[in-house]
Amino acid sequence: MAGWLLCIPALVSAQAAATPAILVIPPSVRSAGLGGAAASIIGFAGSVFSNPAGIAPVRSLSLEGTGARFDTASTFFSGAAVVRAGRVNLGGGIRYLSYDDGQPLRDNVEAQSAVTLRVKGIAWGLGAGYVSEEDSAGRVSRTVTAAGALTVYFFDIAALAFSARNLGDWSLAGTELDVPDELRLGFSLNLVDTYSNWRLLATVERIWLGGNGETAAGLEGGAVIKGVGVVLRAGVAGRQGTSPYSPGSLGGSLVLGRAAIDYAYLERRDLSPLHLFGLRWTP
Repeated sequence: MAGWLLCIPALVSAQAAATPAILVIPPSVRSAGLGGAAASIIGFAGSVFSNPAGIAPVRSLSLEGTGARFDTASTFFSGAAVVRAGRVNLGGGIRYLSYDDGQPLRDNVEAQSAVTLRVKGIAWGLGAGYVSEEDSAGRVSRTVTAAGALTVYFFDIAALAFSARNLGDWSLAGTELDVPDELRLGFSLNLVDTYSNWRLLATVERIWLGGNGETAAGLEGGAVIKGVGVVLRAGVAGRQGTSPYSPGSLGGSLVLGRAAIDYAYLERRDLSPLHLFGLRWTP
């Protein structure tokens, strides 16, 4: 998995200079099941957390939410929304990591916004981010960041995406947070016609986080008949030495018309497995 799949408990106990734990959580449940690949998995609200140009294919509205429990230390929630306004798509999302009583930190918050301009199958995206961390004594550190992205997509067939997030960070209050630069170069291809009853998509992505590069790849396939079906996915990625996760990941979706219920399973070497749940709706 990409560098953001680090050990959450280790981050909880780290010093203030450590990367906020909210930033090492996968950008979406679907991405987690695909080995961490996210830049070219476009057309859903969750793209605001990985590729600000990835919201371009949304035709009217997209909503997405995620939830997870990290052992007995914290609970994670996120929500994102995208709307279309002519040739421009606007999106935003917020992620919240709440720590249980007795932990060194009280919470982490990440907010992202994105605006995308579409020009003949090419999407140009700009984004702005906000990250905060509050400790158990009530001290809050706040940082803002910027992002830019370019995505070329061919209807529902293929997408090539480059995303650069956390381009510089500016401290607003408290201790300066470590917000590593994130670069993603990804390609995805639907291997069967998405208007048929079958689904088969492959994706590969190179991810650089704070200067460290890793490659992630994933495959998802299934059947959807009259708007109802099941899609399964699996992914594999390189690991940094500090990552407690095994190389593979699994996931799936229950498709219900324009909505989908997502699930991802991440095995961890010295901790219990991580289960992520999500809900997407794109009318």
